[in-house]
Amino acid sequence: MYLLEIINPNHWTRTWLSQLNTPEWLTAAITITIDVILLAIIAFLTDFIARKVLLNIITRIVKRSKTKWDDYFYERKVFRNLAHLLPAFLVYYAFPIVFDDIPGTILVLQKLVSLYIIVLVVMVANKALRAFEDLTINSEKLVNSPLRTVSQVVRILVFFVAAVFIISVISGIEAAKLLGILAGTSAILILIFQDSIVGLLANFQITMYDLLRVGDWVTLTKYDVDGDVISIDLTTVKVRNFDKTISSVPAKAFVNDAFVNWRGMKEEGARRIKRNILIDITSINFCSEADLERFAKVQLVKNYIEAKQADIDSFNQSRNIETALPINGRRQTNIGVYRNYIQKYLENHPRIDTNFMVMVRQLQPTANGIPLEVYCFSNTTVWGDYEVIQADIFDHLFAATAFFGLRLYQTPSGSDISSLTARLPV
Repeated sequence: MYLLEIINPNHWTRTWLSQLNTPEWLTAAITITIDVILLAIIAFLTDFIARKVLLNIITRIVKRSKTKWDDYFYERKVFRNLAHLLPAFLVYYAFPIVFDDIPGTILVLQKLVSLYIIVLVVMVANKALRAFEDLTINSEKLVNSPLRTVSQVVRILVFFVAAVFIISVISGIEAAKLLGILAGTSAILILIFQDSIVGLLANFQITMYDLLRVGDWVTLTKYDVDGDVISIDLTTVKVRNFDKTISSVPAKAFVNDAFVNWRGMKEEGARRIKRNILIDITSINFCSEADLERFAKVQLVKNYIEAKQADIDSFNQSRNIETALPINGRRQTNIGVYRNYIQKYLENHPRIDTNFMVMVRQLQPTANGIPLEVYCFSNTTVWGDYEVIQADIFDHLFAATAFFGLRLYQTPSGSDISSLTARLPV
């Protein structure tokens, strides 16, 4: 009965059916059905026009355009989602016309469409901001600019504003009044739940920027933390240290403080070896012919010594350099041969990944001698295996140092001093 009362008697469908002496209940049902069909036809036609006509025109313009920003917007399907707004607005304004005989349902239906429009606008804005970020990443001029961070902030504001409008549509409260209510209560909430809010924001940043995952090996020197992440909660991150203790670190520490995430090392399947060999400066000498003959018997440096010596002889002869004195002209040194030996030894080691940098370099001399830095990567990230590989390499290099007439530097110990003083006359 209620449905019959709210139907407009002047509705053209009802008038036509009344002339055919159609029962009242059937007249109401047919009228509503025709209204829904008309609305569906309107929505279909507008969506078809938006997708097939407008979107095709935009696609042609984008392909012919020489600018790059529209390409990123097209790849992110910004225009496709934007085209869906047209049928949504037409349906929204068509409700009063199509459902003029059922005014009580117009407001409800318009609210549903309004929510759909808000969600659609958020999707368009989100995709547009992501397209903008793609543009900044791939642009040499903008790659180091803070625009990507600004885009992230704008995205958060878009979601916040959309949430306010959704609540406004559902509750019937104006958005301005709702913002005023939120502004008044937010200050109190911030004071009460300050730590939770800060932790929530930090957790959001950790997820957004992929700073941390469960299972990552992390090191935070400030908190004396070195181990695997076992959980990421709202305000804290739990880490199982390698000594089997568990540390609870504030989530904001992973945003505000410096930390090391070793995930990249595991993903690459290689771990860096970077350690120095300290050489006693007084053991460095020019190589004599006897030294070169002896060193040339080492397979790893034989070709190097021969090629290097040929280059040196050619240089000295071209400049008529008297080589009777070792200091004249160019000569090979025992530390130079040893440095090349280490390089070849690492390049031929089965547990060194040569896809990454393999380098032996001489650092600035210090009071503890001349450091020869070994820089390479093992082909495993397993901690125990890595330590064994590193130890085996340096065991060999330490033992090989004396063969090249070099001495390892070591600060005198108590036994050295005791041995020295024992030789002094009483």
